[in-house]
Amino acid sequence: MPTNVAGLVLLVVLALPGYVYHRAVDRHVPARLYTALQELMSIVFVSVAIDAGVIALLVSGNLLGLWYAPDFSALLTQPGPYVNRHFSETVLWSSAALLIAVAVAYALGCRWWARCLPNAWASRWQERSRSLEPQKSAWWLLFREHPDAVVHLGCVLEDGSYLAGQLHSFSRSPVENGDRELTLRGDISYRAPGDSDAAVLPRVNAVAISARQLVFVTVSYLPADPSSEPGLRPGPESSAGTAAAGAAGSANSSTGGP
Repeated sequence: MPTNVAGLVLLVVLALPGYVYHRAVDRHVPARLYTALQELMSIVFVSVAIDAGVIALLVSGNLLGLWYAPDFSALLTQPGPYVNRHFSETVLWSSAALLIAVAVAYALGCRWWARCLPNAWASRWQERSRSLEPQKSAWWLLFREHPDAVVHLGCVLEDGSYLAGQLHSFSRSPVENGDRELTLRGDISYRAPGDSDAAVLPRVNAVAISARQLVFVTVSYLPADPSSEPGLRPGPESSAGTAAAGAAGSANSSTGGP
C-alpha cells in the first residue's frame, strides 16, 4: 500500500489501463455481476499485464536504439536523485508510456479488432464469446444477434395492445425481472386492445416500455440502409417473424414478464 501522496498517485496511474479496459468492455458486453474484490483483482491484473507489455516494448526499442528509455536500475535504487537529474526526459517518457498503455487497454476493451476479422473468424469469435460469457439475458442475445443490422421490435402488452418501432435502448442487466425497460424510436405503431389495425402515432418519436407489461416481443433484423431493400421494411402490423428466433416461445424469459 502507498505510504505517501507520490505512491498513491503512482498506484492510480499504474491501475489506469485496467480501469479504462473495464470501462470499454462494459460498453460492449452485458452488465456483469462482480464482487468488489473480483472487480479490483481484475483491474489490477489487466493493468499489470498491459503496463508490463508496454514497458517491455519501449525498453526493447531503447536497446535497439529506436528511442529513449530511462535507466530503470538507477530509477529503482535512487529514484529521487535520478528524477531530479532527468526530470524532463522521465516525465515525457512516462507520459508517452501511459498514453500508449491506455490506448492499448481501450482498443482491447472495445473489441474493435473483432470487426476487422474475416467473416469465418468473426463468426467463430461470436460463438466463442457467447459460450464464455454466461451473464447474458435473452434481450441481449436477441437484440445484439446482428450488431450491423437495424433491430425492429413488435411488443404485445398485457392489456392486449401492440407497440412496434425501432429499438433505441434496452437494459443490459443480466437479471431478468420486470424492473427492466426498453425504448423504441422512429415511427411508433400502436394498436389498441381489441382493434385489428395498427397506426403510426402522430408526433411521437420514442416510447419506453416496462418489461413488467410485456407478454412477448418479436424481433426483425433489417438492413442498415432500408432504401436498399424496401421490401424488408416492416409495416405497422408486422409480426416481425423474419427473425423472431422463437421469441413467442421464450416470451417470459426475454421480458421478465409473467
